[in-house]
Amino acid sequence: MINYLKTKSDSFYLFHKYPITKQFIKFCLVGSTNLILDVFIYWFLTRVFDVYYMLAGVLSFVLVVTWSFLINRRWTFRHNGADTTSQYLKFFVVNVIVAILNLSSLYIFVEWFDFYDLAVKLAAAVVMAFVNFGLNKFWTFKKLEIRNKK
Repeated sequence: MINYLKTKSDSFYLFHKYPITKQFIKFCLVGSTNLILDVFIYWFLTRVFDVYYMLAGVLSFVLVVTWSFLINRRWTFRHNGADTTSQYLKFFVVNVIVAILNLSSLYIFVEWFDFYDLAVKLAAAVVMAFVNFGLNKFWTFKKLEIRNKK
């Protein structure tokens, strides 16, 4: 079944014409697992342990970022080289930027506009997926892709 799906996905028109499409879909699939983990950890911390929602947001981010790096590095951007530390630092910086934007929107919409926190958390995650992909694709893993094409 997996080989069948791989064969079908490899022959998909958009993947050949625009290779970034396949990479973005993989990034989104990893992001979906990140979102599920992030929201679950956030929910668990805020609802079970009554952790302040901003602290819960930071803690859920910290736990998910390493998972995301490992999966995206190997599967999405297909890298197994030795420059793990520098890539992780760049990946972490990108995710800090995205987390700051995410937490800022969470704070603004919850505190100022009295929106439901989980709804804001989910909406912000969708918007931030595009920002995160672009920064990681064109900064974190850029040199890697150029080097692999040689």
